[in-house]
Amino acid sequence: MTGFFSQSRFWQRLAVLALLLIGLAIRWMDLTDPPLDIHPTRQLHSALMARGLYYATSPEAPAWQVDLAIEQGKREAVIEPPVMETLTAWLYRLAGGEKVWLARLFSSFFWVVAGLAVFGLAARITSVDGGITALGFYLLQTYGVLASRTFQPDPLMVSLIAAALWAFYAWMESPGWRRAIIAGLFSGAAVYIKNVSVFFLAIPFLLLLLRKDVKSLLRNGQVWLIGTLSLLPFVIYTLYGTFVAKFLGQQFSFRFFPNLWLEAANYSRWIDKVNSTVGIPAVILGIVGVLLLPAGKPRKLVLGLWVGYLIYGMTFAYHIGTHDYYQLPLLLILAISLAPLGDRIGKALTDIPGGWKSRLSRFVFLIVVVGLAVWPARDALRSVDYRAEPAFWRTLGDRLRDEPVVGLTQDYGYRMAFYGWDSITNWPGSGDLAVRQLAGRVTPEFEEMFQKYADGKSYFLVTWFDDYDRQPSLRSFLQGHYPVESGEGYLLFDLQHPLVP
Repeated sequence: MTGFFSQSRFWQRLAVLALLLIGLAIRWMDLTDPPLDIHPTRQLHSALMARGLYYATSPEAPAWQVDLAIEQGKREAVIEPPVMETLTAWLYRLAGGEKVWLARLFSSFFWVVAGLAVFGLAARITSVDGGITALGFYLLQTYGVLASRTFQPDPLMVSLIAAALWAFYAWMESPGWRRAIIAGLFSGAAVYIKNVSVFFLAIPFLLLLLRKDVKSLLRNGQVWLIGTLSLLPFVIYTLYGTFVAKFLGQQFSFRFFPNLWLEAANYSRWIDKVNSTVGIPAVILGIVGVLLLPAGKPRKLVLGLWVGYLIYGMTFAYHIGTHDYYQLPLLLILAISLAPLGDRIGKALTDIPGGWKSRLSRFVFLIVVVGLAVWPARDALRSVDYRAEPAFWRTLGDRLRDEPVVGLTQDYGYRMAFYGWDSITNWPGSGDLAVRQLAGRVTPEFEEMFQKYADGKSYFLVTWFDDYDRQPSLRSFLQGHYPVESGEGYLLFDLQHPLVP
């Protein structure tokens, strides 16, 4: 066995343990900063749901807070099973209060522990050096550090996909009922947490299984067991949510835009989003890694992941180019795809002549590489501080809580709802209006829309100034018809006392 780490089991274990601990430590930096760094709309959605679950069992809170928290939580659309929200509410109870940063503990922990599956799978298809390379990229890539600690189901979903791929590949190499059950349970958990997991599991699984005779597959009880366990939880949840409780109908709105397949700008946005998250150089190296994989099961597995990602991107053509967290599965795919390169580098390092001093210098080199990988993530976490945001929204909420308000504010009004404890009517942003047009929905004339949203409201609040400037009709109408109070970070138009013409 040749390779840099394959020569010593002690150094293998030490390297894996060190990467896991570093990966967890960097994710717990700046732990208490409000969850406004990556797609705050999605994070605050989960935070409001968790708050509702927590306050439903919190007898010490003021009655108005309990009622409002429960109402806000129930008002949130149920997109996926609220697993992360329920776990976080449970942590709130243990901690004796609502501390939204506790959700980061769960997301980070799941992601880092799943690194063992990434290492195990990559090592199986290449070598120990390839496994450690995959693990290092998975844990230390800058965007991955930031996104894998967010309060949403995606980090848990990717973690379970990694575990399912590892378990299924292990079953393929050595079939058995125990391994089939493990593979099925991990796959079922991933699809249950978020159904888009199916893109990254079904296609690799099928490519691996179709190496065998189809008739023998259909007679294989373990294959049927894996398939049943993979789909049953999702099918039960979907049937219940769609036809019994009927809370899943809104999940499928504004999701599928096949008209974007023919627009070059859509692919440009997709490429830009890939570049800003995982980086085009990493994608190029990942493709090279796929070409270096031996033919057979390893290459089929990784090619299946890439095909799954492409179909996933085409299915969610709008979101893949506008929502950065839609690239999280790509980070896992790249980690596994880079394993063959790590294998080649490990062998090259081993071939360098020299005694213990040479070996020590190579370890120092690897430590420097890890440090250089971690530093951008550390910098990104330290560069922005959102701790002033809650006080700003709390002040606005205390002032406007008893007034009916419509507003153009960040994140669909979620910052006001969560930090200000005040639910306001959200005026659609320019992006929302564009999505409605993509979906073929008719956008009413401005004055008709304004009448609809402002009817019965006392104030129009503006805090999202970038989008305010992108809506000149709204800006000129408000400024020409209503008196305004200008404060630090907000404009408040008094709808009750219009200006005299």
